[in-house]
Amino acid sequence: MGAPAIQKMDIDEFLAWADRQEPDTRYELVGGQPRAMNACSQAHSRLTAAIIIAIGMRLRPPCRVLTETAIERDDRNDRFYEADIAVTCSPHQPGQRSTPNPVLVVEILSDSTASHDRGTKVPDYMQIPSVQEVLLVDSRAVRAQLWRRDGRRWIVEDFTEDATLPLASIGAELPLAALYDGIAL
Repeated sequence: MGAPAIQKMDIDEFLAWADRQEPDTRYELVGGQPRAMNACSQAHSRLTAAIIIAIGMRLRPPCRVLTETAIERDDRNDRFYEADIAVTCSPHQPGQRSTPNPVLVVEILSDSTASHDRGTKVPDYMQIPSVQEVLLVDSRAVRAQLWRRDGRRWIVEDFTEDATLPLASIGAELPLAALYDGIAL
């Protein structure tokens, strides 16, 4: 007989549950159900570091870049994501459990995460009023997709090879090829 089904949880129940799990496994809450996250590949880790450095060098206070940071929607108590990278320009308050008012959210795509990131996380990120851009960076090829808020609609752009990523949310441009420098794909 298999393991017993886990009852649907709200965020507070999920966080208490996650604290009791093995420390080597990270989880997200999706539709009230915990979802284990796969371990990151070397390409994923190196891309994350390169993007954090590139963004961090271009930010001005009070904005800051965060990694493996919690993202939640104020209007949903059954979703709690761990974004690869996010930028916020709001101060962190003591006891705050997630990133306050993210303006940019970055997810690094892999074989195991691409459909979840595109199909579940991006639509939820788009519902957060402060989010101005969502950047998806592929860990398998020099490729990125940028979702940008334009009033009440979203515009999506694809970038490859020698393109420059125009991140209006933070007033910066990132050369895509430079982010992949030294990464074997």
